[in-house]
Amino acid sequence: MLDIQKRLTNTFYAILSLPATAMGFALSIQISALSWILGTKYGLEIEDIGLVWAAGPIAGIFGQVFFGVWSDNVWFGGGRRRPFIIVGGILAALSLLALPNLEIVSASLGIEGILGVAIAVVLALDISINVGFNPTRSIIADVTPEGEKRTKGYTWMQTISGTFGMLLMSSARSPASCF
Repeated sequence: MLDIQKRLTNTFYAILSLPATAMGFALSIQISALSWILGTKYGLEIEDIGLVWAAGPIAGIFGQVFFGVWSDNVWFGGGRRRPFIIVGGILAALSLLALPNLEIVSASLGIEGILGVAIAVVLALDISINVGFNPTRSIIADVTPEGEKRTKGYTWMQTISGTFGMLLMSSARSPASCF
């Protein structure tokens, strides 16, 4: 156990909040930019955009439960959350890069329609957020004692991730500035 972890300083709580903050960024970008990109850049109709949005909750219903239980029981590389956070983060980053470049993804896969590629990219993004988000929140329970110290950890996480999320949303003049 590291000295900073033993002392449970405010710096430790702030550092502990960063993985959840990063996954929250991915979710915030998806929420703020998805409809705009699909409607303006790709000319999808509102009904088609609704189909793309329906993919997210479907992925979340199964993904959160499955990956949450799985991350509780898998130990790898000296920890049980690391592989999920790393894989989820990498896949979320790749999905966010693919979102404004659906035509490139579509052409490279040899698929004609943007709608199917959009649904696949959004599914990949939602699943990757689910793979990484719950384990990032569960780290706090793993490394803090029950009671006031754990509550303080979750309070720090919500404060930091919420602050950064609001800064992201308020700094973006339009959803395009996120990319």
